[in-house]
Amino acid sequence: MNAFQHGSNVLLLLPQGATVQEFNALCVLLDDPDPHVHQAAQERLIQYGPSIVPALRAAIESIHDDDTQQRMTDVVRYFQRKAVDDLRTMVYKANAEGKDIDLEEMFLTLSRFGYPETDEEAVRKELDAIALRVHSLFMKSPQHTELSLLLNVNRAFFEEARFTGADNEHYHNPDNTYVQAILQTRRGIPISLCVLYLLVAERADVVMHGIGMPAHFVVYHPELDIFIDTFGNGAFLSREDCRRFIQGAGFTFEPSMLERVSNVAILLRMIRNLVFAYGKMHNRTWEIEALQELSAAILEIMNQEEE
Repeated sequence: MNAFQHGSNVLLLLPQGATVQEFNALCVLLDDPDPHVHQAAQERLIQYGPSIVPALRAAIESIHDDDTQQRMTDVVRYFQRKAVDDLRTMVYKANAEGKDIDLEEMFLTLSRFGYPETDEEAVRKELDAIALRVHSLFMKSPQHTELSLLLNVNRAFFEEARFTGADNEHYHNPDNTYVQAILQTRRGIPISLCVLYLLVAERADVVMHGIGMPAHFVVYHPELDIFIDTFGNGAFLSREDCRRFIQGAGFTFEPSMLERVSNVAILLRMIRNLVFAYGKMHNRTWEIEALQELSAAILEIMNQEEE
């Protein structure tokens, strides 16, 4: 069996140091009925690291043997479980130290659940570049005020980097939560766009934080007392605008709905979004259960603090 007999360009998918010949040989061994043989092949694939995942996904799509597909999937899930374990450990350590988790580290680690091959260095470089553009625009502005800085964050993020809200057709795609995919499509849902926006703003020395309104997520600039709707291309909202939105969505407004939320709360909300998104897809029970178990573990950790 040749895993790429249908013409996939494996050279573009394999990590550095891997060859088509060895990869295809390992795929053949995955089909071996002897558990010692196919487990050894799986272990060799794992040794390549998460960058082997794109090649495995392509192979899964191009072959038709159920056992081999499952064994390839198990390798992919090995790396996905690592992301889940890392998120659980992250929350546990932060909680033990009386701290919140790091927003950027959380976002990158969560992305490794959907895309184990997430290139964290490349993501950080792109965020750095957008923030540098904010600085460049600000230095050329006629006024060096906090509002001018915020406007330039919007210009760099929405107009130049072209981040935008996902349309109705793609809204419930899990990719809208994973930064690896968002940087490719430039699309996201409110909470993921807010996280990206906050990471750029932090690099540009703009102090903002997330607001987890019911049915929507926005960013708040405390010095200017302005809410930013990243799903609406950076539209500025007042408190009254937010109140009307919440009531229009069928909720009874409470001032606490416009309070800052923790990064752990952001993670839990993103996990819930992913569970819902995977629930709309065929045969994604494993992802749903893994995320639900992670959410339950995080809530248990946080409840221990309250006790």
